[in-house]
Amino acid sequence: MNPPNDSQDEALRRRLAALRADLPEGDFRLALHRRLVEAGPPARPTGWARLRASLSERRVVWPAMGVAAGVVAFLVLAPLAPLVGRGEPRLSAVMASTQVAVVRLNLSADVAVDAARIRVTLPPGLAFWSDGQALAQRDFEWTQPLAPGDNEIPIAVRGQRPGRYRIAIDAQVGGQHVGDVVIIEVRGG
Repeated sequence: MNPPNDSQDEALRRRLAALRADLPEGDFRLALHRRLVEAGPPARPTGWARLRASLSERRVVWPAMGVAAGVVAFLVLAPLAPLVGRGEPRLSAVMASTQVAVVRLNLSADVAVDAARIRVTLPPGLAFWSDGQALAQRDFEWTQPLAPGDNEIPIAVRGQRPGRYRIAIDAQVGGQHVGDVVIIEVRGG
C-alpha cells in the first residue's frame, strides 16, 4: 500500500467538505433549545427500570443468572447444613472375606505437630493384617509427628466373616481429641 500524497489528501478534504449539510433556515438552534428547556429534565428511572436495563445487556445476563442461581442454592441448602454429618457414616469399602482392604486414614493438621497419639480399634469380625497373616490385637495405638496438611496412614484389615463393621479412629493432639468412624462391609466368599 502506498502512502497517500498531499494531492490525494487535498482531494479527499474537498469531497468531505462537499458532503456537509447546512443547518435549516431560520433559528433552528434557538428553537431546539427552547423546546428542550420547556420539556425539563428527563424523569429519573426507577431502580427496577435501571436493573432491567442493565440486565438486558448481554455481557451482564449470564453472570447475573449465575449469581442468582448461587443465591437460590445457598438459601435452599443452608437449612440442611446442620443435618450433614449426622446419622450413619458413609460406607468406605466393600470387600470379600477372602480379601485384604487397605484403609487409608487421612489426618489433616493446620500446623506441624510433634506428637499425635493415634488409636485404631477394630470390632470382632475384622483383623489387622500384616505379613500375610491376621494379628491378634483388636486395637493399635502409636504416636507420630504430623506435617502441615494431609497425613495419610494406610492400615490393612481383613474380614473374618460377612457383616458391616465400624472401625473407630481416635487421635489426640495436646488437649484436643478427634474421633471418627469408618464403615467396612465384608461379603462372603
